[in-house]
Formats: sequence, structure tokens, C-alpha cells
Amino acid sequence: MSRSILLPLATALSVCALVAPAHAQQRTLTDEQKATLQERLKAADANGDGLIDKAEADAKLPRLAKRFDTLDADGDGKLSPDEMRAAGQKMAARRTR
Repeated sequence: MSRSILLPLATALSVCALVAPAHAQQRTLTDEQKATLQERLKAADANGDGLIDKAEADAKLPRLAKRFDTLDADGDGKLSPDEMRAAGQKMAARRTR
């Protein structure tokens, strides 16, 4: 899978995975955490298409699977890097209120 797809997906997923209570400080990922996350996404993307579908999320990313339908903005059954990024931005905005 191309790095150009994985990196935005990893970045977006990191925001989703690290959602903290509204009163918590904003967290940033270290390079090691980003690499670990990218590896988890690569391992979860069983068909190598650069997207995470519901079955892949259920199998490898249970926390993401719980919110899958909410994150899947276009309802196509797959999470794209853009959908992950948008969800992460929404969550980050809620934290700063």
C-alpha cells in the first residue's frame, strides 16, 4: 500500500484513537507512536486498498469498529483518509470548546 495513503489515514486515526475528555490537554503523537499506528493500519488493511472497511475494522481495530458507521460519512462501507481526517478534526474541535 502506498505511503501517501497510509500516512493521512494514520494521522486521522490517531486523532480518533486518542480522543480525550474536553478538559484534557491536546495530545500530540511522537514519531514512534505515529509509526506504530501506521503499522496497525497497514496490518488492518487486509486487501491493501488503502481504505478500512467494516470487516477489517472489526478484525483489527475494535475501537474504530465501534464508531465505524458514524465515521463512514458517505456510507460506502469504507473509511477513507479524508473521512478519518474529517472525524479527527471534529473531535479535536469538540475538545477545544
